[in-house]
Amino acid sequence: MSPMVPHLDLESLGWTGDLDRQFTPLAAQGLEPGRVALEHMHIYRVLAGQGQVLARLAGRLRHGATSAIDYPAVGDWVALGFRPGEARASIHAILPRRSRFSRKVPGDQTQEQVVAANIDTVFLATGLDDNYNLRRIERYLVTAWESGAQPVVLLTKADLCGDADARRREAEGVSAGAPVLVTSARRGEGLGALGPYLTPGA
Repeated sequence: MSPMVPHLDLESLGWTGDLDRQFTPLAAQGLEPGRVALEHMHIYRVLAGQGQVLARLAGRLRHGATSAIDYPAVGDWVALGFRPGEARASIHAILPRRSRFSRKVPGDQTQEQVVAANIDTVFLATGLDDNYNLRRIERYLVTAWESGAQPVVLLTKADLCGDADARRREAEGVSAGAPVLVTSARRGEGLGALGPYLTPGA
């Protein structure tokens, strides 16, 4: 039995009026919205209005899937059917994705697997120490832009860098308009700039 977290506020998870309108025909079928928080072997931990539940795919959705991309991923909004008195549910539909991060299915050269969906902002974090690599930042930026999410380059450990401003300017040169933030957790520097990206529902 999955633990219940009563009266979960879906808006804090990113539920919007547009999603509410999309969900109207599904609500008419007695289904409820939820957001996938974890997936393991096609068992899903979903955050729903009534709390946290475990869910599996309904038969029609499972049999209609033609590839890995048709299965729910972390971040997906889904339509849940509940049985009275149970903390388990069935996933009957996946709402359209605003963004998605995907990879090739292990061992398959062509099939795509979605690993996260509906991400608004993605932090590309790299330390300004021996881990710093501009070419890697460029590669990650390509993946982030292709996903549909807004990338933010986060240069950490500024206290270990002799010229953090020069590194910031260097990263801005390849960021294609993505913000570049410089932080030092040890010194508490630059952390306030993260605030706008960490608000509920963002």
